[in-house]
Amino acid sequence: MKKIYIRAAEQISIQQPLCQTWMTSPIGYDAPYVRAIDPDFREFLAPAETRRLSKVLKRALVTAIAIARETGIGQPDAILAGTGLGCMENTEHFLEALCRNGESMLSPTHFMQSTHNTIASSLAIRSKSQGYNITYAHKDLSFDLALQDAWMQFRLDRIGTALVGGYDELTPSYFTLLKRIGYLGGETQAPGAETAAAVLLSSERQNALCELAGMRIVYRPTPERLKQTLADLLAETGLTTVNLSTVITGVNGNAKNDAVYHNAIEHLLPGVPTLRYKHLFGTNYSASAYAVYAAAHCLGQGTIPAHMHYGSVPVAECPPQAILLFNQSDGKHYSFTVLRKLCGN
Repeated sequence: MKKIYIRAAEQISIQQPLCQTWMTSPIGYDAPYVRAIDPDFREFLAPAETRRLSKVLKRALVTAIAIARETGIGQPDAILAGTGLGCMENTEHFLEALCRNGESMLSPTHFMQSTHNTIASSLAIRSKSQGYNITYAHKDLSFDLALQDAWMQFRLDRIGTALVGGYDELTPSYFTLLKRIGYLGGETQAPGAETAAAVLLSSERQNALCELAGMRIVYRPTPERLKQTLADLLAETGLTTVNLSTVITGVNGNAKNDAVYHNAIEHLLPGVPTLRYKHLFGTNYSASAYAVYAAAHCLGQGTIPAHMHYGSVPVAECPPQAILLFNQSDGKHYSFTVLRKLCGN
């Protein structure tokens, strides 16, 4: 069976963009709502080209361009995007104009960029990619589903490269709504933030960060089925819980959300060190893209930053060998992903 490698991973977030300074010098936040730190878009895109583009589209394009420059792969065989609500800023502009002016004088640009698949299609137009192109919008599992689809496309030998990204923006009014329903804005919760993170998957190992060894997504499992799902994944990847260097979870300070993780870790992965990432990159529907990004660089650099640790089980000082990513949504959808250090590294 062909192996799948993560050749590159880039982010624009509330940490310094397009670099890994978050591993040694992270930026801390006390505010409940933080916008992303944008790079100088002029270094990547012509001003005339971006004049009508929303911030989330610019971020998606820039992360893709940065990956293309790093790997030399500018035209992937497939482009897959995960987004909770797509270009939210343009959606708001369109709806506000609709309420204000009725059905007259509406901007076609705002309408075109309000659809969820605008991001993936813009990436395809920019890269001149005419292959597989799909967008997943499924709350907190949006990126995971995109990644699983890419993984299956590789397993079916349909593609050799794939750009997979998670993208979301968070406007003030959108934050207010998510706070009202208890998703964001708690006193001890990681900040509500925006997502722009992408990885390039390839069947070629050259200069790769790590291997995407396998993944599973399951819906409304019984405790026994959830345990068996994880066991099957570990068996497929030739691992046991003893071989796992750590597990990265989506805990974010929200009591309801975190209770699901704590209960699952206690029953499925006792004794396995736990890491977190949302206190660094923030919370939103596609934030799990940052977990893959962070794990890939931890494996690639052979180190795990101390500020990612939480829980009572210490992380071994030796370089990580295999990292399990554990994500869930509403206690109904569960996602497990295994990333593994490259043999010989």
